[in-house]
Amino acid sequence: MGYRFTFDEPDHLAMAVRSLSPSPVLGIERFATAEEYRPNEVVGGGVSVPLDPKNSSAVRAILPFPNSLLVLQRSFARRLETNMGAEYGLGMVVPLSFNATINGRVFDNSTVAVMRGKTPTIAVEEQPNTYLMLRFNSDMRNRGWADFDTGIVPATTTLDRVEKLGAIILEMFHFAAKAKHLDNVREPMHETLVAALDYILLSEATHRERGRSFDRYQKLVRDLDELTQSNSMSLLHCDQIARELSVSQRTLQAAVHAVHGMSPHRYLAGKRLWAVRRKLKAGAPMATVKDIALANGFWHMGDFSRAYKIHFGELPSETLTRARSSG
Repeated sequence: MGYRFTFDEPDHLAMAVRSLSPSPVLGIERFATAEEYRPNEVVGGGVSVPLDPKNSSAVRAILPFPNSLLVLQRSFARRLETNMGAEYGLGMVVPLSFNATINGRVFDNSTVAVMRGKTPTIAVEEQPNTYLMLRFNSDMRNRGWADFDTGIVPATTTLDRVEKLGAIILEMFHFAAKAKHLDNVREPMHETLVAALDYILLSEATHRERGRSFDRYQKLVRDLDELTQSNSMSLLHCDQIARELSVSQRTLQAAVHAVHGMSPHRYLAGKRLWAVRRKLKAGAPMATVKDIALANGFWHMGDFSRAYKIHFGELPSETLTRARSSG
């Protein structure tokens, strides 16, 4: 049975988030006061001033996916000043129980905030809110969600559609809270989330336009994924993959961009980052971050560390330290 909720149950939603437990695949951060609260930079950091200092606790759950980072947060009533958005890729705020004024515009339970670039922002949350902060590692223009370059754009839809999306989000987080790994279901879960966003953000005409060519590209990317699962990631390169799949590099480029909104090179780099993360989470006593990174094809440690933090919301050394402390 799926997780069910309605938008007139904010206390119930708060409990659903607060009851989440950390697991090997789900990170949990809890803050008793506004002074303890640390901003998360998924779609903006900034400075928060509580409107009710005596009731300023917060909790967030962090769930990384192959091409995105999800942060489910229960906030406190506050005034937030920040540069909101996604410097790289596409950011979103998906409401579960939400009402706020962002740069003078009201965002509520029927509004998904879509962001590109960084925008100076003043947001006022008169009440504690529950919402998902979501950042894709690509701009997702291939999906036809939002045709703009910079800013925060409201995507207004029906409460019913957002409720269905919210139910999927809560199911994903509650599943992750009980899981030891997501090896076989991480990408299907991510695809379910993207399809639910399609339902909200795409017109029927756009759905029809994608047609069979998109289905063909999806099959090619699935074949690519199967190939990378059965081979060493550090040895696979775009030209070799194209030969193995009997397609041209141009076709491979078109397929990966159509499905994931990025180049094959960047997509494969993301897969290598996941290979590194699996090794780091094993917490082997003699392993070093540098050795694991080099073994998976990363030679520039500064670029590697930045890319790792963008993908997973933490530094590789933090992953390794936590794995060893909990081992």
